[in-house]
Amino acid sequence: MNSWDRRKNFHLLKKNSKLLRELKNLDSRQCRETHKIAVFYVADGQEDKCSILSNERGSRAYEDFVAGLGWEVDLSTHCGFMGGLQRNGSTGQTAPYYATSTVEVIFHVSTRMPSDSDDSLTKKLRHLGNDEVHIIWSEHSRDYRRGIIPTAFGDVSIIIYPMKNHMFFIAITKKPEVPFFGPLFDGAIVSGQLLPSLICATCINASRAVKCLIPLYQSFYEERALYLEAVSRTIAKS
Repeated sequence: MNSWDRRKNFHLLKKNSKLLRELKNLDSRQCRETHKIAVFYVADGQEDKCSILSNERGSRAYEDFVAGLGWEVDLSTHCGFMGGLQRNGSTGQTAPYYATSTVEVIFHVSTRMPSDSDDSLTKKLRHLGNDEVHIIWSEHSRDYRRGIIPTAFGDVSIIIYPMKNHMFFIAITKKPEVPFFGPLFDGAIVSGQLLPSLICATCINASRAVKCLIPLYQSFYEERALYLEAVSRTIAKS
C-alpha cells in the first residue's frame, strides 16, 4: 500500500469543519449491537419496591448466577458499552458485561448499585426501570407480582424461581405486542449449570424483539452505513 508506484492512488483529504463533524458523528455510533438488562433480587417475604431495591447482596445461588452472566468489569476503567452507568461510582463499582464480536450486553444489577440514601434508591430505580428487559430472581414463597417495581418499561420480565436439586423454574411475561423469542420459554425448567448462558441468550433475543417494535428503528450497522455515506458525500464535495 505504501510503495512508490501506489502513491498516485492516494489523495489527501481536505480537512474542514464539516468533515471533522461527520467523522465525530461516526465515532459516536456503536460499532456493535448493544443491550442493557436489569437484574433484581427478591428475598423471601419482600413485598415492596424499597425492600427489594435495598438488597445489597443475595443468596449464594443468586450470586453464582450473576457471576455467570458475563465477566465483572470495573466501571471506572471499562471502555466498552456502559448502558448509562457512571464511572464515578454513583451507580456502583462493577457490573457484569458480556460481549462478542457483534454484541455487547451490560447488566444493571440492583445488588451492585448503591442503596444507602433516598437519592441513590431513586437513581437505581431510574436505571433499572428504564430497561426493557428485566430479570427477576425470586426466592419469595409466592409468585412475583409485576407491579411491585413501578415502571412504564419492562416490556419483558424473565422470572427465575429456585427449585430443589439445583434446578430453576422460568416464568416469562411480556406485553402482548412483543413477538416470540427464545431459547427459553414460559414454564421451562433449567439446571444451574446452563442457567446463566440460557438467560443471557434469551435476554438478548427479548431485547431485539422489543426494539423491532420501535418506529423507524435502525440496527447499529444501518446507522453506521448512513454516517459513512455522510462522510463520503462530504469528501466528494470537497
